[in-house]
Amino acid sequence: MTSIRSIAGRAAVCGALLASVAGAQGPGGLQPAADEPPTRQGTRGANFLHIGLTARANAMAGAVGTSVSGPTAWYWNPAGAALTESFELAAGRQNLYGDLGLSQNYLAFSIPLIGGAVGVSVNSLNSGDIPLTDEGAPFGTVQRGQFFEWSSMAVTGGYAARLTDRLDVGVQIKYISEGVTGSRINFVAADIGTQFRTGLYGLILSGTLSNIGNGSRYRGSLLERGVNTNDVARSATRFVLYTREVELPTAFQFAIGNDLYGSAESLLGRGNGDHKVYTELSVNDAVDLAVQTSLGVEYAWKNTLFLRGGKRFYNDERGAPGDDGFGFGMAGGFGVRLPVAGRALRFDYSYTALGDLRDIQVFSLEIGR
Repeated sequence: MTSIRSIAGRAAVCGALLASVAGAQGPGGLQPAADEPPTRQGTRGANFLHIGLTARANAMAGAVGTSVSGPTAWYWNPAGAALTESFELAAGRQNLYGDLGLSQNYLAFSIPLIGGAVGVSVNSLNSGDIPLTDEGAPFGTVQRGQFFEWSSMAVTGGYAARLTDRLDVGVQIKYISEGVTGSRINFVAADIGTQFRTGLYGLILSGTLSNIGNGSRYRGSLLERGVNTNDVARSATRFVLYTREVELPTAFQFAIGNDLYGSAESLLGRGNGDHKVYTELSVNDAVDLAVQTSLGVEYAWKNTLFLRGGKRFYNDERGAPGDDGFGFGMAGGFGVRLPVAGRALRFDYSYTALGDLRDIQVFSLEIGR
C-alpha cells in the first residue's frame, strides 16, 4: 500500500505539472468563454524571466533599457555593462506577492576585460514549502515528506563593449533550469542588446532581444513508470511518460530615454549640475504576453539621493473586478549612493502595486563606480 500511495502521490504532482503545460500548449482542457478571448499568457516555460530584477528598475516600471549600467544590465540590456571600469557587484532580494512565501534573489558582477566587460549573473526563484498531498495521504508520507518546492534558476555569462563613442553592444548566454525534484526542464538561450546615444538633446535609443533559444521537455524520475509485464517472474518494464515541448518566452524591448535636465546635452539645460532628471518610455513585446508599455522617471540630487516612479501598462485584464486598473502596475522607490573606500555603495528600494497579487517589494545593493 505504501508503494502504491507513493506512486499515486508522484503521479498527482506530475499530472499537475503536465496538465499546466499541456493545457497551455495545445487543444483540449479548459476553453475560453465567448466574452473572454484567448491570450498568450502561460504558453511558454521559464516565465520567471518576465519578473523584473533590481529595485531601481522596478521603481521605474521596467523602463530602464537605455539607462541601465553595471552588473544589473545583464538582466535588462547587456549593452549597459560596456561602461564597466572596475570590478562591480550587485545583489538583491525580491519579496513577491505579499506573504505567499515566494522569493527571488539575484547576484551579478562585471569586470573590464578583453576591450570591454565580462560578467556573470545568477537569477533564482523559489516557491517556499508547498504541502505535498493526495487523496490517500493528505499530510504527506514518511517516504516523500510533507512538502515540496518549485525552483527556477538562470545562470548567465556575457560580454559587452563600446563599438563607437555612441554605440554599445552586449551579448550573453544563459542556462535555465526549473521544476521540482524529480521533474525538471532545462534550456540554453541567448540575449543581445544595444544602446545608442544620438547626441540630440540627451536622446538615447536601445533595443534588446532576450531568451532566444530552442524548446525543451520535462525529464526526471517523476515521469518514469514501471509496469509488471510478467506475473510469474514479477519483472517490470520501465517507460517514460511523453511530455510536450515547451518554448522559451522570447521578448523584444525597444526604449527611448531622455536626459531631460542636468547634463550638457539635456533638453531643458544643465543648471548647476546638482539636480538631474531622466525619463524613459519602453515597449516590450513578448511571444506570450500582450504588448506592454512602461513609463519611468528618475530624479537625482548630487548623484547621491534618488527618487523614482513609473507605470506599466499591461494591456490585458489584471486588475480586480470593478477596478479601473490604473493603479495596477504603478511603482515607486528611492535610492542612496555613498562613497566608501574609493567605491560607490548603492542601496535601492522599490514598491510595485499589483492589486490582489499583494504587491512586490525589492531591496538592492550595488558596489561599483
